Amino acid sequence: MSERRARLRRLAPWVSLLIIVLIWQAAVTIGGAPPMLLPRPAQTAVSLWESLASGEILPHIGATLSGAAIGYLAGSLIAIMVASAMATVPLIERLLMLHIVAFQAIPKVALAPLVFIWFGFGTPSTVALVTLSCFYPVFVNTFSGIRATDPNLIALMQACHASRWHLFRTVQLPAAAGQIFVGLQIGVVFALISAVVMEFVNGSAGLGYTIQAAATTLNTASVFAALLLLAFIGITASTLLRIARRKIVFWEGESSDAAQLH
Repeated sequence: MSERRARLRRLAPWVSLLIIVLIWQAAVTIGGAPPMLLPRPAQTAVSLWESLASGEILPHIGATLSGAAIGYLAGSLIAIMVASAMATVPLIERLLMLHIVAFQAIPKVALAPLVFIWFGFGTPSTVALVTLSCFYPVFVNTFSGIRATDPNLIALMQACHASRWHLFRTVQLPAAAGQIFVGLQIGVVFALISAVVMEFVNGSAGLGYTIQAAATTLNTASVFAALLLLAFIGITASTLLRIARRKIVFWEGESSDAAQLH
């Protein structure tokens, strides 16, 4: 029974994908949607293949990946460091928490024109906006994970005269590791959204620029092809993070997998 369930779990995403494609095809053929509004799945596949085979879209993929990856890593690292300091030192929490919450209330998309003015064309502006967008989801999950550490373990370590750094490294950080990876997975979504938004404003390179350029000529097949590439990048990054979580946070692997099943 367990083998059958595992097989069904592996097939489920492909079955749902097939259903989506069939509904998409039906909307075009039966619903009569014009190609400039909704291209056929085959047209999208051809456009995607041609752009990949010719190499035309590869520099744009590289621009989006580089800007999103650098900003994601920078924002996540800063968030983990700030959250760790605030969760372990009450004075730092009192100093910074109100400002972080206030800054988070500002939609990061609204900052895109200002970031463009500060950093100009190209990757630097994309990196800056992605860094700002990825910060909060990683921060809040790291902070809550550290604060949720079993107080009995902390009391035991303190009774053994453990230093604050030793307590953080051996107890609090491992306890928060699962939550940190949750924030990292959410951050991937924010990274791609911010990168595309900044490329809309930038107008120089990237998949966001490709989408905007194709939309101005009503080439919706190319728009859908770029969207599929973004979806593939997001799925790949999320899958890699799940694999890394199972390898690094190995002590909660079974429980986390069970939680995902339910």
